[in-house]
Amino acid sequence: MPTTPLTIAQESGAAWLSEFEPFTPTHAAVFACAVGAMAGAAMLGRRWRAAGEPEKEWRFRLAWSVFIIAFQCFAIAWYAWPSRFDWARSLPLHVCDLVVWLAPLALLTQWRPARTMLYFWGVGLSTQAFFTPVLQEGPTSPEFWVFWVGHTQIVGSAIYDAVALGYRPRVRDLLVAMALSLVYLGLSVALNMATGWNYGYTGPTRPEAPTLIDKLGDWPLRLISLTGLAFLAFIVAWAPWAIAGRIAPRAPSA
Repeated sequence: MPTTPLTIAQESGAAWLSEFEPFTPTHAAVFACAVGAMAGAAMLGRRWRAAGEPEKEWRFRLAWSVFIIAFQCFAIAWYAWPSRFDWARSLPLHVCDLVVWLAPLALLTQWRPARTMLYFWGVGLSTQAFFTPVLQEGPTSPEFWVFWVGHTQIVGSAIYDAVALGYRPRVRDLLVAMALSLVYLGLSVALNMATGWNYGYTGPTRPEAPTLIDKLGDWPLRLISLTGLAFLAFIVAWAPWAIAGRIAPRAPSA
């Protein structure tokens, strides 16, 4: 078929379906949908609890947790399929791959260590994916939905736990998050050095898509900047609650 201006326009117009580029209308649309869904769910859960309807809130939380587990099982199976499997990409070893499993644990059990890591790795780290997504596939590819739904599950669960369920990070939680992040850093660096992979973006290579890591210099010195930025994000995520706690009047003791 000969190439004409019409066919060129049609091909370029449909490119967004197969290829994702940051800071485009597709990026803006999926960002807005994710933020709206997260905010709506958090406010709905908060309203149910305030209205004395905890059973509705619990059923919603349970359904959301089951959805996370089912979707993540699908994601692991998708990347583990023999025709798609790649040792450097398919293993669920990124921070987001690990913390997403803490979401149902935190929401259903209210176990504080799980809530702490969900909050700091969710709000402090995984939110970066919404601004500089490491994604090249468009909406016609399952990778597109695995990426966006997965990160919405992480950040949305962290926000829900804070807004609807009342999680408030303490200084001790901040220190726990920093300590466990250093453990992850050490393990991921050792793995990446031995294999040449880049899980956790702590390896010698760079992400395929442009990210903030590109501005941090060469490896291994950029690990220092990367750790510093992560800890700064943790402090920013913790500080508003600490400030609010000092400003708000103390409730009288029982």
